[in-house]
Amino acid sequence: MRDAGNSIDAIDAVLSAGIQEPVELINRVSALEAARSEQPEVFEDLATAYARANNLCDSKLGTEVNEGLLSEVEQALVRAVCQAESNVASALENNNYAAALSELAALRKPIDLFFENTMVMDEDQALRENRLRLLNSFVAVFANVADFALLSKVK
Repeated sequence: MRDAGNSIDAIDAVLSAGIQEPVELINRVSALEAARSEQPEVFEDLATAYARANNLCDSKLGTEVNEGLLSEVEQALVRAVCQAESNVASALENNNYAAALSELAALRKPIDLFFENTMVMDEDQALRENRLRLLNSFVAVFANVADFALLSKVK
C-alpha cells in the first residue's frame, strides 16, 4: 500500500480502527487520501477538531448527555452528531467510504461553534461532565472509520 503512494499515517489510522480485510483497508485508505488531497484545509481542520475533542474527552463518563443542561450550541452539536452517526453507519454498510468521510466533515461547523462558544472545563461539575460526554459522542462517530488522532499529528 505504501508503494502505491499512500501515506503511513492514513494506513495506520485505518488499521487502528480495526480494519483487517485487505480490500476494505485499501478502499478506506484511498478515501482518506482522496479527501486529504481534494480538500486539504477542511481535512486538516477536521483532524484538528477531532484531536481537540479527543484530547478533552473522558471515556469513563460515557456518551449519555443530559439534554436539560445543554445550551443552544450544544444542542446543535448533539443533533449533528446523531445525524452523522446514522449517516456514517449507513455509508459504511454500503462500503461508501467517501460518503462516510463527507458526513464526518459536516461536523466541522458544529464542533467549531461548540469550541468557540463553550467552556468545556466549566467549574460546575454537572456542566463539565455533560460537555465531556458530548465530546465522547463526537469522537465515537469517528471510531469506525479511522483513528483520526493519528492523522492530526502529521502535517
